[in-house]
Amino acid sequence: MKVWGAHGEFCARHQWEVIVATLALLACAASVERHGPGNRSEHCAGWARACPGLEAEYQAADAVIMTFVRCAALLYAYYQVLNLHKIASKYLLIIAGVFSTFASFIFTSALASLFWSELASIKDAPFLFLLVADVARGARMAKAGWSAGEDQGKRVGRALSLLGPTATLDTLLAILLVGVGALSGVPRLEHMCTFACLALLVDYIVFITFYPACLSLVADFATNRKEIAHDSPFSEEDLKPNPVVQRVKMIMAAGLLCVHLTSRWPWSANHGIIEGPIDASIPVPHDNILLHSYVKWFSVSADYIVIATLLCALIIKFIFFEEQRNWVYDMDDMTVKEVINDTDLSRKPKFSVGDDSNSEVSTQTDEAGNVEDMEWPTLSPSSSASKLNAKKRPMVECLELYRSGACTSLSDEEVIMLVEQSHIPMHRLEAVLEDPLRGVRLRRRVIASRFNNETAIKQLPYLNYDYSKVLNACCENVIGYIGVPVGYAGPLVVDGKPYMIPMATTEGALVASTNRGAKAIGSRGVTSVVEDVGMTRAPAVKLPNVVRAHECRQWIDNKENYALLKEAFDSTSRFARLQEIHVGVDGATLYLRFRATTGDAMGMNMVSKGAENALKLLKTFFRDMEVISLSGNYCSDKKAAAINWIKGRGKRVVCETVISSENLRTIFKTDAKTLSRCNKIKNLSGSALAGSIGGNNAHAANMVTAIFIATGQDPAQNVTSSNCSTNMEAYGENGEDLYVTCTMPSLEVGTVGGGTVLTGQGACLEILGVKGAGTRPAENSARLASLICATVLAGELSLMAALVNSDLVKSHMRHNRSTLNVQTANVEPYTVALKVPPS
Repeated sequence: MKVWGAHGEFCARHQWEVIVATLALLACAASVERHGPGNRSEHCAGWARACPGLEAEYQAADAVIMTFVRCAALLYAYYQVLNLHKIASKYLLIIAGVFSTFASFIFTSALASLFWSELASIKDAPFLFLLVADVARGARMAKAGWSAGEDQGKRVGRALSLLGPTATLDTLLAILLVGVGALSGVPRLEHMCTFACLALLVDYIVFITFYPACLSLVADFATNRKEIAHDSPFSEEDLKPNPVVQRVKMIMAAGLLCVHLTSRWPWSANHGIIEGPIDASIPVPHDNILLHSYVKWFSVSADYIVIATLLCALIIKFIFFEEQRNWVYDMDDMTVKEVINDTDLSRKPKFSVGDDSNSEVSTQTDEAGNVEDMEWPTLSPSSSASKLNAKKRPMVECLELYRSGACTSLSDEEVIMLVEQSHIPMHRLEAVLEDPLRGVRLRRRVIASRFNNETAIKQLPYLNYDYSKVLNACCENVIGYIGVPVGYAGPLVVDGKPYMIPMATTEGALVASTNRGAKAIGSRGVTSVVEDVGMTRAPAVKLPNVVRAHECRQWIDNKENYALLKEAFDSTSRFARLQEIHVGVDGATLYLRFRATTGDAMGMNMVSKGAENALKLLKTFFRDMEVISLSGNYCSDKKAAAINWIKGRGKRVVCETVISSENLRTIFKTDAKTLSRCNKIKNLSGSALAGSIGGNNAHAANMVTAIFIATGQDPAQNVTSSNCSTNMEAYGENGEDLYVTCTMPSLEVGTVGGGTVLTGQGACLEILGVKGAGTRPAENSARLASLICATVLAGELSLMAALVNSDLVKSHMRHNRSTLNVQTANVEPYTVALKVPPS
């Protein structure tokens, strides 16, 4: 691989030397005249003249057959051109065709006329070359060599290092395979196969020398003129060969090599030796052989008229009548989709995949902000998927296939039939079909038909999503996904390090407001303190009477007994470690609030599993104890509860910062006394008057929820996690700076498990540098908690400043008003005006 890479880079960096040297060799080969004696009296006259034995055999039937072969070669070449449209642009196609096919053919013709003058007439050579030349290989090389972001020479060298070994094996196998025709004993077929082998060899040499140099040169010119446009991103995986296919090719090459050795080896001593003196009297033509060959190409005959007509028709069709197509390769359902710009239907782009019943419609937004539909029409009738779905087998046969575990061989219609008859549960489609995407697609069809909401279902996107990470982890009965915009606020400096905070939200002005707060904080940054309180779960247990309940409580409070429960709890996980059992009493019912640290996971499942095991041990000592519920709401999870506000849950975080008087004046257009006064009246007194629990803040839930959605946290836990107390006071010698703190005692976050396994959410965690487990337990989850609290602080500052300046309505009118909604409202501005009920 390194040798190929170095060779390709050498050719790309020494473009002119390689090109000039190759063209010089071509000129020499084309201009050499064959002088010297022949060794046989029946010597043929070269490309310009036919061999005596062969010309007699070229009768009318032969002409018809060869005309058919030539037409087939042209059609095959046209088919290759159309296929290349899927992997390369027209510009790449032209470069690959001209420099690979044409150059290789010229070199082949020159060498053949120089060394093998006894070959048959050259008029069949172009068509034979069309059948053996690999144009697609040149297009892949061009696409790889023109990928941006790296030195051109290194890029070409890397592309050749990937394509070179495969091209070598393919060429060797093709030469050995075509060379079998030279053993047939049919003179014309032998000569044609000889030319084909020579063409393959020359095409290979051109591909690894002349073509990389030309490619690099043209790329340099095009880059200077900014003409190169990539239709799709290049991946090195596209060039890596299949190891199984390569192994099969090597075995075939070895077998064909044995055939050639046994057929051509000189077993006798005199085999292949020409005896007798060389006859010097045989005339040798002194004219240029290659020139005569090209002149003979244009001799008019019936077969040439047919070929010329077909060639002109294909060229005209390709230039004027072939639709311009944009191909998209979808990695989810492994199909090539065609984007068709239809100007007759309001210029709505359509994507072509699937069968009739699988057509999907999604939406996209153009540059002007207009929403456009994207339809997914049908596959062609000749496709394998359409043929498979065209024949529905009987129910008995389909049911037998399903029960035998061969459900993957069932067509879409057959699977839907089994679902409708309740043989296949709807929620198990992905597992049964062993294809998550197909399961989602078929569930959408069933739901659309069953509830008559096909239009709505089609507007819900489902392609380009990794459902394998969703199954048994995040969601059931999946029919698609919802895209939520993700913005960033920052840089926000937290504990001396700047962060870009991803926020997923549909509330306009939220990200902009938080970003303004981060700007006001500036390089001074936010200082944070994090305490890993631990996750909680509080089962409710009931005993026969209050006496037994009191005895049970005293037993749990005993240190030795607590150690037994802790051992049982900790044995269920490598990370969960019990910290406390806080007992609440209501008559004969006890609420055992287990609190445990859970590493970098949010930990609800860990604590539930550990609490369940501890209850089994406790029941061995109190056999009259009845477990009412694994969760008795004393935890308390996803509900506003004073116990979380007081005792904490998850992570307890406190952040502080100081905003300078200059930033208050220039960014917030206010001062420290005004903000601290507003905070006291709004966040403290107002929340107390409302009886709020943990609500001593302006809008902490906004930032918490936005980061939760972006990073794969449980959005419902924003109820507890948004508990926050915001405090502001004048600071400094003159009291003109502002000291701000945010205290959040119950932030429930994790960086492993749950929604963090999804691709997009994992990417947001990676942006923050907290994806996965840290080197120390709870390291990454604690950092995520501190970043959330710091972001809340930035958002609190910005909103409070907007409130004291009466900027809130103004900013929301600018950032949180949909243009589409405003335009719709302007059509009938007073549709919902005052309606006075009848008296």
